Amino acid sequence: MRKPILLITTFIISIAMAGCASDEVIRVGTPFNDEGTTGAEFHTDITDSEAITALRRVIETEKKVEKPKDLTREPDVVFTLNRPEESVSEIWRYVWYQDDGSAFLSNEESAVLVERGQDFFALPKEQTNDLKSILEK
Repeated sequence: MRKPILLITTFIISIAMAGCASDEVIRVGTPFNDEGTTGAEFHTDITDSEAITALRRVIETEKKVEKPKDLTREPDVVFTLNRPEESVSEIWRYVWYQDDGSAFLSNEESAVLVERGQDFFALPKEQTNDLKSILEK
């Protein structure tokens, strides 16, 4: 008697969880600078809850750093973590991958002209690899 009740309860919970849509989305894009006009062309939306949780874990490991001296090129990728229903971009990062496998991130695009309120962050190689695998899904 207990076995069918447990089975039905598990089935109901599974259906309820499968029906829950993610209210967050990771948007991945390519930054551009076209004759002084800057922006990002977003090409991928990731709604997988495991990827979103993994991205949050990576962001928790970033360390705030001073502006890197040799960071003069355009960022390699940009991503945002959005809550579309609330029209909120919770996290916005531009990423510069480094030759040693690490990465620098910033909340603003330009590393050449540091903007007021611009912060820079560093990720070690392991977390950079995690970030790449999330953004390439």
